[in-house]
Amino acid sequence: MPESLREVEPSQRPLGPLLRAIFATAPAGQQGRRAGAARPRRLNFEVSSPSTPDGEGARVEATKQGDDAVRQHPPAAPRRFRLRFEKRGALKYISHHDLMRTFELALRRAGVAVAHTQGFNPRPRLSFAMALPLGVESLDEILDIDLRPEVAATPQSLVAALAPHLPPGIRLIDAWQGRGRPTVSACEYSVHLELDSASLEGLARRLAEFMAGGAVSHTRSRGRGKPARVLDARAFTLEASLDGSILRMKLAFTPQGGMKPTDLLEVLGLDPLGHPITKTKTHFTQAQDSAPAGGEQPLEQQ
Repeated sequence: MPESLREVEPSQRPLGPLLRAIFATAPAGQQGRRAGAARPRRLNFEVSSPSTPDGEGARVEATKQGDDAVRQHPPAAPRRFRLRFEKRGALKYISHHDLMRTFELALRRAGVAVAHTQGFNPRPRLSFAMALPLGVESLDEILDIDLRPEVAATPQSLVAALAPHLPPGIRLIDAWQGRGRPTVSACEYSVHLELDSASLEGLARRLAEFMAGGAVSHTRSRGRGKPARVLDARAFTLEASLDGSILRMKLAFTPQGGMKPTDLLEVLGLDPLGHPITKTKTHFTQAQDSAPAGGEQPLEQQ
């Protein structure tokens, strides 16, 4: 083995220029133990136990006792309230992030003790069932709000406290206590068409052919730098009908995503941005004990 690659004992390794400068300027007491000086006393911080001299048994037992205490007295879970609300008017042009901030500010102004996430940047625990497309009004949106476990609140009191602090365009419809997360399966939309009679007749024929046919491939652009998404428009369209100048549709929604109402408009040869769209109903599933009682009336906001 070459001499340059041979392992050298740490005490025999030469010091670099930087380390030599540091040791040269260090106080005398820090340059090392002087010849003849007494060896400094070594403090022993190890925890010993009768069974294991190194203290490992004591540490394991302490950890086990702490885990048992956490299991016997787990922290109380937040109380979850599920709200149904409308988003109409000019607020249809605000983004999903801005809608979240709107509810956060309203809850703060109302003085509601909302539970927060853990970590270095705690956030209020709010969750929407799904994001609403920009520019679409909605008559049926679902929001989950987690309150601190010590808060003695009811759905009625939460609506009464929160409603006065929401901007015009957001109206709370009802509320109840929920568990888990709602799973959206489908959404219903209505599109008001401003077309003449001849155009409506042509649309009716195309819609009948679309519903009676098989798979229809549709490509949706996802913006710069993102791959386009290709989906089967017919498979996602559960129902579609033309009632005068109103196009009604029911579109499926899966954990991997769904089809937007503007996608169906493009498939039918219509301008996706030229007709007002309103979401009329959100179909979702939830825990059996989360739904309002059978005879309970919705909490209408005055």
